[in-house]
Amino acid sequence: MKTKTNGFAALALCALLFCLALGGCGKSSGSGGEVKSFTLAVTHADGSVKNFDLSSDKEMLGDALAAEGLIEGEEGQYGLFVTTVDGETADSGAQQWWALTVDGETATTGVDSTPITEGAAYGLTLTVGY
Repeated sequence: MKTKTNGFAALALCALLFCLALGGCGKSSGSGGEVKSFTLAVTHADGSVKNFDLSSDKEMLGDALAAEGLIEGEEGQYGLFVTTVDGETADSGAQQWWALTVDGETATTGVDSTPITEGAAYGLTLTVGY
């Protein structure tokens, strides 16, 4: 009986070491981060809202949305300036821009410096006027 217990302990130890060698248990491949689920509501110029249920192992919102093909933009001194969301491009000549919200509040960071939080509700709204 003692041999079976030692065998089980050795097997458990091997499994733990294998898991750690792969970069940690419960983590996905890709960015190596924990997979988090969140929502994104996109409000278009015509007022229609399209909701997305997403999950990602990326740390920052911009990386996750770009990987999903939901945003495009231009890199600037303050990070990514989002110009296109869900196929709709803001018209800078008409002073249109994409406003970011986090859980209903105006974001104080850009998409590429906004961390993804499990269960958070993000929004991108096409806004007119600077």
